[in-house]
Amino acid sequence: MIYCIQDKLLFKCLLNCYTYTLIIKKKKNRFKGGYNMSAYAYRDRNRTEVIYASEAMTENIDTLFFCPNKDCNAHLHICAVDGSRKAYFRATHKQFPHIDNCPFASSANHFDSDKFNEEAFSFDDAINNLFLVKKESERNRNQRNIGEHNNGEPNKQPIKTLRQIYSMCKSRPVTDMYAGKKIRDMILDDRSAYYYTKGCFENKIVEARRQVGHFFEDESKRVFLKAPTESGKYTFVLQFDEEKIYGKIKTEIKKNRDKLFIVAGKWESAEKYNHFISNIYSDRQVKVIR
Repeated sequence: MIYCIQDKLLFKCLLNCYTYTLIIKKKKNRFKGGYNMSAYAYRDRNRTEVIYASEAMTENIDTLFFCPNKDCNAHLHICAVDGSRKAYFRATHKQFPHIDNCPFASSANHFDSDKFNEEAFSFDDAINNLFLVKKESERNRNQRNIGEHNNGEPNKQPIKTLRQIYSMCKSRPVTDMYAGKKIRDMILDDRSAYYYTKGCFENKIVEARRQVGHFFEDESKRVFLKAPTESGKYTFVLQFDEEKIYGKIKTEIKKNRDKLFIVAGKWESAEKYNHFISNIYSDRQVKVIR
């Protein structure tokens, strides 16, 4: 009888612990977007006065700033340097978190400019390099070459990967310059949409969503995305030649139907109005933003 009571108490204790763990995890997942970083924000709700994290360090710690995404009502505060990162903005108030899938709630927009050589960066060269199909051995060799030392000092490399270029673009306003080129000339997203009134051409990074409904054609090996994400004004057609790469990207997009995607392409007009197409040669051209 005593053992039975003890077993019941133990079971009840374990059940309570398990329930509490689920509640904590649910809360963390609900607000996880609120704890990511942004390198810039706005002083006003109308998003007319930009302020960089480095400039906001002199502000009162309770000063309220606004998310760069005009559709997001997140309230941001400046956070001090912790010894390993620069100053940054984050949404710490649980009542005003980032909206679901806000690009500025993703760690993908964190970019440390001190780690890269801006002067050596060429946007077109970097995008064209993503089109190249590299063997795994070559990728590993290139990774070993990155950061080689001269006189004991690590060499700064220009940004190269799609995620690095995207993070750089999202870390500053679209009217800013990087390596002599405006951000809006590198990326089509909701912030730069005003600039793309006649379409999207040549080398560009596109921040997009999956097309609602049927988003692929197996026979032609095509995937369809919509951008800018707010209006979905344009349809972007990803044209694949390799069945393996097509299958991999299609599966990724299918599994992450509610996420944002970034695509590096050389875009040109497709057969239909407001449709633009690019060849996808490598899986390095397409990434999911989680």
